[in-house]
Amino acid sequence: MTDKLLGVKVEPLNPIWRLTNECCMSDAAAAIDNMNESELFGRTVRVNTAKPMRIKEGSSRPVWSDDDWLKKFSGKTAEEADGEAAGGETTNTATQEDEPPAKKGRVNPQVYMDIKIGNKPAGRLRFLLRADIVPMTAENFRCLCTHEKGFGFKGSCFHRIIPQFMCQGGDFTNHNGTGGKSIYGQKFDDENFVLKHTAPGQLSMANSGSNSNGSQFFITTDKTDWLDGKHVVFGDLVEGMDVVRAMEAQGTKDGKPKQKVIISDCGEYV
Repeated sequence: MTDKLLGVKVEPLNPIWRLTNECCMSDAAAAIDNMNESELFGRTVRVNTAKPMRIKEGSSRPVWSDDDWLKKFSGKTAEEADGEAAGGETTNTATQEDEPPAKKGRVNPQVYMDIKIGNKPAGRLRFLLRADIVPMTAENFRCLCTHEKGFGFKGSCFHRIIPQFMCQGGDFTNHNGTGGKSIYGQKFDDENFVLKHTAPGQLSMANSGSNSNGSQFFITTDKTDWLDGKHVVFGDLVEGMDVVRAMEAQGTKDGKPKQKVIISDCGEYV
């Protein structure tokens, strides 16, 4: 056939190409239909075009004063925004671009630590471990709480506590920050740095440099974003912020606690 505008002979469209084009359009429509009313980072999204609107995140008031906020937000795995900071500030961390979708079917475990300050029980810490984002790091911590590998955190101390920064523990071999070991051997690599140090009550791995994770960890008592990209965040405090504040009160500028802060018991919620 001859094109009337170009005045040249052209071949008719290959039926296979036409079929492929129709299939692609059909697949695109199906993809949009499948995404509609689906869950993205714990939020229901509605999709009627190929480019859904971006979800805005933010906060309007301080949220770190008690356990109510922690129960509502930290205890729901990937369901809520990690981008809210103390004092009503909106951060740019843990946005849709930063954090990948949680792996389907994976359940984020919860573990606990019973704390003693001096010789007196101080209360229980309850943590949600982000196995959906850092499964290897979360599994290491979970096993060290349950002692199912024959060793773990029970009876160890928080050897370094610095107010307005963090409480560090996990050295169950030397009890001074020089020891500890992972369930994978002595050390294991940094898994990823997707989760950020955005708020108090986050669990993060202590290390002596890149790819040197063992059993030592810390609980943030403030936003510590300068640690992003250097330490692996792997969990959140669900209950017990009052206990963390009591632990923090035992801290000093050089990190040596005024009284011993001990993990008297630990385990997993099943």
